[in-house]
Amino acid sequence: MTNVGESIKGSALTVDLSKVTKDQRQIFVAYPYSLPKRDYRPVFSKVGEAFSVSFVYADEKITTLHVLQKIYSMIKGSAFGIYDISGWNPNVTLELGMAYGLGEQAYLLANPSMHPTGEAPADLRGLDRIEYRSYAELSDRLARLLTSIMPPEPPADPNEYLRDVEEKAMVLLRQSNGLKVKEIAEALGVAVPIVQAAIRPLVGEKLRVEGATRAARYFVA
Repeated sequence: MTNVGESIKGSALTVDLSKVTKDQRQIFVAYPYSLPKRDYRPVFSKVGEAFSVSFVYADEKITTLHVLQKIYSMIKGSAFGIYDISGWNPNVTLELGMAYGLGEQAYLLANPSMHPTGEAPADLRGLDRIEYRSYAELSDRLARLLTSIMPPEPPADPNEYLRDVEEKAMVLLRQSNGLKVKEIAEALGVAVPIVQAAIRPLVGEKLRVEGATRAARYFVA
């Protein structure tokens, strides 16, 4: 992987690194295009709104040097990258190699159900991966990742942010006869994806839910 990135970093590219400005509120995303754009990207859009960050995508397969240069600049110009290695797509693997070769920070996503053997390429085995099996779970995992890196309202300890939201949501729910996520978010002044990431893991233990999707109401178990 690193060797791929180092070779791309060489003379074959004409990108002038001195002219690439890093945007600390921009995050590069690489994902396999077998995942439907209309379903996959809205997850990132909603989480991005909650954290005031923008997610950027290459939008093209790596088929020419021009595209490679464009991706190179996007990776270098982002605060960090998120690489969805579900299905071990060659383009995503190449983009990840570029990030490692450039010394850029990279976080891995993976849906294990998309690979029949569950095994990653040899170069990726042993690396930490954020696993998800649904878009709801992807949203929660993204929100938790960004909370640990750039919480909307940084407390003394960023790791306590979701726990604080969870505790406040529980107080609200104990005082009500069931609330929707949007109602909890409005009451707490917190974005919906953050509330979802805080309370959905509690279902079955501390909370129960009635209804589905936007009509779902949460109750104290």
